Amino acid sequence: MSITGNVSNISRGSIHDGPGIRTVVYLKGCGLRCRWCHNPETFSIKCQVLYNASKCMHCGKCIEICPTHHKISGNEMFFDREGCIGCGKCADACPSGALTLCGDRMTVDEVFEEVQKDKHYYKTSGGGITLSGGECLLQPTFASALLERCRQEDIHTAIESAFFIPWENIEMVLPHVQLVYADLKIADPEKHRLYTGQDNRMIIDNIRRLSSIKERIIIRIPLIPGVNDSLEDMLGMADIIRTFSDGVKEVELLRYNFLGESKYQLLGMEYESFGSNTQQKEKMEELRICMQKHLPEGYKVFYRD
Repeated sequence: MSITGNVSNISRGSIHDGPGIRTVVYLKGCGLRCRWCHNPETFSIKCQVLYNASKCMHCGKCIEICPTHHKISGNEMFFDREGCIGCGKCADACPSGALTLCGDRMTVDEVFEEVQKDKHYYKTSGGGITLSGGECLLQPTFASALLERCRQEDIHTAIESAFFIPWENIEMVLPHVQLVYADLKIADPEKHRLYTGQDNRMIIDNIRRLSSIKERIIIRIPLIPGVNDSLEDMLGMADIIRTFSDGVKEVELLRYNFLGESKYQLLGMEYESFGSNTQQKEKMEELRICMQKHLPEGYKVFYRD
């Protein structure tokens, strides 16, 4: 039986998720609930129906398919998500694209067919495939099989993970991964729980263990205004990073991404804003210098302009 995974999106031509030109495969499912997340459609590992009210024609096709979850009242269409199993039949029937299905159960061969379309660009640029999410390691069997297939074809492999997963999941993919992006979000465990739903002990333990056996790990810190973008936050993060082994030598600071609000609307979820501006270069440089000064010699701390 073919190994399958639930894929939310396949993005070709990325230049920010590893070396060279890359194809990023986003897998559904995540154990964290970061309040600033700009990919909320990957929270659930299941398929989900998205609803864009601005595209709705009020034609009633969805009601014919599923009157339990779709209703018209006056001039408004209502989509009741409670109990929806994400079968996607209403989305298939929607002529305007107001209803779409997020999540596609794909085989390793099907995803690899998309990935290998840009193999020429990988060879000329040093690029490859990056698995992201959500949390790509929540689907370890699929992730491992896909990465192994890519390595067999000499395609460079990378993963982006928050590492809030069992160590066994990590072990499954390690033989096939050449580059690891590891997310660190907040240094204090209780503050981490407040903003992500979980404390950071498992995350730190996993990265520490990984750094002792795997090379080429880049720590990524998403900077959220008023949450973790102070000099004090940088010192706390540096204290944690200093406990990692030689597998970690780079830290990337990520500017705040404030463009996720529309996705929350499509999911019928409440959006929490942490501001409508990202950090300016002066702020990023101040944080970079602070982090750099408190890490041992040989570390590289950087951000993208």
